[in-house]
Amino acid sequence: MKKIIYGESNFRKIKINNDYLYIDKTKHIEILENFNESFLIFLRPRRFGKSLFLSTLQYYYDENSKDEFEAMFHDTYIGKNPTPMKNGYRILFMEFSGINTDGGVDVIYRAFSRNINVAVYRYFIDYGYKEYIKDLELIESPSEILKYFFKIVKNDKIFLLIDEYDQFANAILANSMEEFLKVVSKGGFVRSFYEVLKGATQTGTVQKMFI
Repeated sequence: MKKIIYGESNFRKIKINNDYLYIDKTKHIEILENFNESFLIFLRPRRFGKSLFLSTLQYYYDENSKDEFEAMFHDTYIGKNPTPMKNGYRILFMEFSGINTDGGVDVIYRAFSRNINVAVYRYFIDYGYKEYIKDLELIESPSEILKYFFKIVKNDKIFLLIDEYDQFANAILANSMEEFLKVVSKGGFVRSFYEVLKGATQTGTVQKMFI
């Protein structure tokens, strides 16, 4: 008997193991490409399948997943009707769901920075930039981590995926409007982070984004 997908958001694990009841939503990949929009924000309630869909996008577009494409997508709509962009990008995947929001802005700042560091570290490992990891570990600011990252990978073709982009910001807002405005206004670490991302879209390094 197939297991119900609950609390599992890794598309590869679900499809390779093949022991989950999977409802095929991959036609939406084709629909999104037909929008001809490079940067998309997807807003839906909790438990709507957003994280699993981001994972689906990750494995569909990742150039490193090319050898496993058939194993993962063979029985899906998009596997039978692949788009020209299939396995065409390097994936920078960030997720902010695990950030502790109980310790105030300073704790959130450090966790936010650490999550970005982990995402960049994983990218360096996956795409052959291991020699740059040592210097990465010396950088603490979220925006400076990204500036360093985009300087190194400026010639790459990147699809950026961000899961739970607003989870920590909502927690700050619920606690204090003053603190919220501090982190999202000019000079705040959240705004500075997205300003660097905006610059990377303008230079063409980040070619697609799904948040």
